[in-house]
Amino acid sequence: MNKNNKEFKSIILINVLRDIIEIFSGPFLTAYFIKTSIESMISLSIFNIFSYTILLLFSIIVGFIIKNKLKIFTFRVGILLNFAYILSFILLKNKIIDYLWLVSILYGLSTSFYYMPFNFFLTKKIKNSDRSKFEVRKKTLSNFTNILIPIFLGSMITLTNYSFTAIIILIISFIQIILSFILEPIPNTKEKFNLIKTIKNIQQNKSLKRILLLAYISGFTLSSGALITINTILVYNAFNSDFNLGILTSIVSILQIIFAILYKKYFENKNEKKLILFLSIIPNLSLILFILFNSNTTIVIYYLCYNVLINLLSMIHTIKLFNILNIDVLIKDQIEFLSIREVFLNLGRISGFLLLLLIGLTNNIFLLNIVMILLALSLIIFSNILNKLNK
Repeated sequence: MNKNNKEFKSIILINVLRDIIEIFSGPFLTAYFIKTSIESMISLSIFNIFSYTILLLFSIIVGFIIKNKLKIFTFRVGILLNFAYILSFILLKNKIIDYLWLVSILYGLSTSFYYMPFNFFLTKKIKNSDRSKFEVRKKTLSNFTNILIPIFLGSMITLTNYSFTAIIILIISFIQIILSFILEPIPNTKEKFNLIKTIKNIQQNKSLKRILLLAYISGFTLSSGALITINTILVYNAFNSDFNLGILTSIVSILQIIFAILYKKYFENKNEKKLILFLSIIPNLSLILFILFNSNTTIVIYYLCYNVLINLLSMIHTIKLFNILNIDVLIKDQIEFLSIREVFLNLGRISGFLLLLLIGLTNNIFLLNIVMILLALSLIIFSNILNKLNK
C-alpha cells in the first residue's frame, strides 16, 4: 500500500492501541460514573461538555502549532497527555467526581494534541486509491482486538477495580509512545496558518460546506456523541454488570467486522447511496421498537443495530472525508480545514451533551425518549448529506 510499510503498520497499531484505551475511557468510563455518582447523567454531561469545549478551543491552537513544524512532537505530547488522563483515574479513584474539571481538561488536551496530527498523517500518507482498503483493514484489525478486550476489561474491573485496570491501560499508552518513534516526520513548509483563506475556500465549495455540516451532526450523534452515552447507560442499567457490558461490546465488534467485509466485497462504489440510507433508517426503527416495547431484549436489539450500523456509516464517511481533503483547493490548507472541522464536530458534541444535561436535571423519561428520537433522526439527515458528498 505504501513504500514505508513498517511506518503504516505502526500507524495502524497505534490506532488499535488507542481503540483499546477508548474502550476503557468510553463505555467502561460511563459505567464508572454510574457507580460512582448518584446523578451519573449530570456528571457525564458536565464532564463531556467541559472536555469538548477544551477540545474545540485547542483544535485551532494545535492546528497553528503543527502547520509547518512539530507534527510528530505534538502527536507524542497527545499520547503523554492521554497517559496523564488515565493516571488520574488511578490517583483520584472515587474522588474523580470532585475533580471533573481536571479530568475534563486532560481529556480535551490529550484528544486535540493526538488527533489533529494523526488525522493529518492519514491525509498525507495514504493515497485516495488506497483509502477504502486502508480503512477496512484498520477497522477490521481494531474490531478483532475489540472482540476480546471488552470481555477482558469487564472481567478485570469486576474481579479487581478500575484503578488496577487503569494500570494496564497505562502500559498500553507507554507502548504507543515507543511506536511513535517509528513514524517519519512530514517535511516542514513555510506556509503560514491562515484561517481566513480557508474560510473563503469553504464558502466557494459545496462539498466543504457539507463536510462541516456532517461534522456537526457526527458530533451530535455518531462520534463520541450523547446518543452513544445514553445507549451505554441503558445497557448498563439493564444488566448492571461490567462483564455483561464487555460481552455485548465484543459481540458488536464481531458484527462490525462482518459488515465491514461485506461492504468492501459487495457495496463499495455499488449501491452505496441505498446502503447509506439503510444504515441510518434501521437504528431509528430499532429505537421505535425499544420505546414501544421497553425490555432488555429490545434494548439489546437497539444497542446492536445502532453500534454496528453506525460504525459502518462512520467508516464510509471517513473514506469520503479524507479523499476530499486531498483536493487541490485544500492541498495547502488541510490543517486549517481540519481545525475548522474539529470546531464543528465538537460544537455538535457539546449540543448533544447539553440536551443530556437537561435530561439529567429534569429526570424526565419522556424527555429522554424525545431527545433519543431527535438524535436518531439526525442520522437520516446525515445520510442524505453524505450521499451528496463529492469532490
